[in-house]
Amino acid sequence: MSAVPKPEERLTRAEVGATLAAFQPADWQRAKVIAAGFCGGLTGWKPDDLLQETMLKLLDGTRIWPRGIHPLVVLKTAMHSVASNVRKHNDASPIDESVVVDPLEVEDDDKTLLAHGKVTVTPEDETSGKQQMAALYAALGGDEDLELFVIAWAGGARGAEACSELGWDEKKYDAVRKRLLRRLAALDPDRRPK
Repeated sequence: MSAVPKPEERLTRAEVGATLAAFQPADWQRAKVIAAGFCGGLTGWKPDDLLQETMLKLLDGTRIWPRGIHPLVVLKTAMHSVASNVRKHNDASPIDESVVVDPLEVEDDDKTLLAHGKVTVTPEDETSGKQQMAALYAALGGDEDLELFVIAWAGGARGAEACSELGWDEKKYDAVRKRLLRRLAALDPDRRPK
């Protein structure tokens, strides 16, 4: 665990402001690319939103800017932290972004308001899902252990429970899990593990 930098080891608010003001257009472009990478899976956030929120936290002192570290590294680390917090908040939220509520309807004889939900899965989403499943099964290449492993994981079994279900020891389970992760990485090298 890293120690919190002492006040003399971190930039003051004025120094943070001066450092950000000295950014060149290329620096901002790199920062936006980094922000775009962290925005995957953040409901309602765009790269500019994440970059803006991170800069505010650095400027107001909520996030620390250590001395002697490249500004883009500081921004990247802070954006990762902010995105992680937003992701945790979204996961704990009772709002499901994949469901849209239709406008309210009022029945004439009943003063009760009705709201009907509808799932916003498009034909493109379904086609993409089917293509991803086909690519996954093609990547498994007929490997029976991998296929069994994927079925166990799809059923929610992990760790000791999956070992028991599959009749494997931990060593085999771990070896098959690593083999699957390598194949998935080959399918989509830009995929971010959760």
